[in-house]
Amino acid sequence: MPSSKVELVAFGLLSLLAVGSAVATISYRSAIRCAVGLFFHILSLAGLYMTLSAHFLAAVQLIVYVGAVVVLFVFVIMLLGPAADAPDDGAGRTPRWLGSGAAVCVGALSAMVVLSYRPERVLRPPSYGTLREVGGYLFGPAVLPFELASVLLTAAVVGAFAVARGHHDKVRLATGLGPDANNPLPSDQAPAAEDGEGPSGGRS
Repeated sequence: MPSSKVELVAFGLLSLLAVGSAVATISYRSAIRCAVGLFFHILSLAGLYMTLSAHFLAAVQLIVYVGAVVVLFVFVIMLLGPAADAPDDGAGRTPRWLGSGAAVCVGALSAMVVLSYRPERVLRPPSYGTLREVGGYLFGPAVLPFELASVLLTAAVVGAFAVARGHHDKVRLATGLGPDANNPLPSDQAPAAEDGEGPSGGRS
């Protein structure tokens, strides 16, 4: 828990920003807007770590997620292009409404639990949030979830490249350029006629 009133106020504001940006991340139809919402969500989480004196976790949050994951998402979005946006139809309207209702119920239950929870304030140990303590826990009891997260990220990268490759294959088929096409030049860039033939096919 934050140890001062200033940290408590900052914690509350950053918590509201984290919740709002998380809702924006899953509610926008545009992929680039979802990526921007994820960016602000990660920044707010880094701020929450700062208020809890977990400075190492805040730095890792910014370096790994903002500097790598969000950049990767934006790269994949730009690679897929605007054609990857979700179609504006009502095919998935029922699952979206059910998911929204479930999210509201879970949020209400979580809020009730948090408001009724009265933890005892304790002093932070001197080693709290240090590199030694985090590393000892990360490569000790939490080594299995840590490795599973790395496998999940690797699978996400491979899946993103597979989707991008399929998208470009569809573009080639739509434009009549197969994988073995010689990429013919436009008519205005065609090579000059040989043997002195003019544009009309006759000899000059």
